[in-house]
Amino acid sequence: MQKLIAIFLFALFLFSGCTKQEPIEPLPLEQPSEEPQIEPAAAPEVKYPKIASWLAKKDEIIQSKKPYSLVMAGWFTPEEANQIKSQTPNSLLLAGLSTNWIWGNKDWMEFLETVASHGKEVPLEITESMYLKTPSGEKCAFGWASEEWGHEEIYSMDPRSQEWKELIISFYKNVLDQPQHDGIIVDMVVEKQYWCPDAISDEEWLFATKEIMQEISEQNTQGKLVVFNAGLKYEDIDEYKEYMDGYVMENFLGEWGADYETGLEAANSDYIIIYAVDTDDTGETDLKRMRLGLTLSLLNDNTYFTYDFGPRDHGQAWWFSEYDAELGEPIGVYYSTSGAYWREFENGVVVSSPHENISIVFEEEYTDATTGESSKTFSIEEGDGRIFIKK
Repeated sequence: MQKLIAIFLFALFLFSGCTKQEPIEPLPLEQPSEEPQIEPAAAPEVKYPKIASWLAKKDEIIQSKKPYSLVMAGWFTPEEANQIKSQTPNSLLLAGLSTNWIWGNKDWMEFLETVASHGKEVPLEITESMYLKTPSGEKCAFGWASEEWGHEEIYSMDPRSQEWKELIISFYKNVLDQPQHDGIIVDMVVEKQYWCPDAISDEEWLFATKEIMQEISEQNTQGKLVVFNAGLKYEDIDEYKEYMDGYVMENFLGEWGADYETGLEAANSDYIIIYAVDTDDTGETDLKRMRLGLTLSLLNDNTYFTYDFGPRDHGQAWWFSEYDAELGEPIGVYYSTSGAYWREFENGVVVSSPHENISIVFEEEYTDATTGESSKTFSIEEGDGRIFIKK
């Protein structure tokens, strides 16, 4: 039951905040004639901390002029890409939707159809026959509709439908073909149809979904990055491991998300891992949880960190003082001592203390990136983390 609840809650649909933003304009897919083409950056050199944005509010990111290392959204125009990369030249920009789900929002659906139809003599359209339906003819609903949040329902598409496969594969091909995109994201990835098991067997769902992902992979001729939303943890999507380069751990450290041990275990791999910490849809920023997630992300080199409102409204360009810490390059791997996890950098030390209060005594003075206090001695509460910069 807990797994079903977790999967239900990990809705990260791309335009979940669309009702609070400007309508999505249909996008002509043409190669920019005046803007310089942006080459994909598969292994960028970026500063630490490595800050990401999942389902980003692009206008906020651009206006903030902050150095985001990884930005994920539905689409980037060449102009948006250049504005983001003017601040962080090696920033990775990943775009995409979902391979198995549709949000019943008119603008969202028009966007999907417009991108998918590029290069087609006959436009591709979402039709009733593409939806996954129960034996009684009901569409398979996710349970996302909400008057409180102003959200329409999310529906499952039938991965066995040839028409749906053509549409979604065409969408991802056109996303991949755009030079401003360094890769793609795939949201709401699941191995089983938990909501309507009587509509399709587990074996059929998995087989048909893998066929879609395989065909998208074949369209990725430039070897661009592919990041999935794992929801809780890797084991929930490991059947698709051959099709992804990394995954998002949504609600990390939250009410239903993975704990710190699962996060550290995930980072012990060749995958890119995004620790997506949030406010559990409350808007109440838990700075201890934010710092714990941030410092945990600094223990490994394949991890990014993001902090936002939550599944109902992702992608705020929130920026905290700790993000500006000039740590330099890491010196070696992290280690555990004095009840916490430590990692040394050229210009400082990161300490993450998930399970107990600790006291720290340095031989020289450091400055706490959170408080600005300089000292040789510091205290960190359980469930918190700190970045210390050499004076």
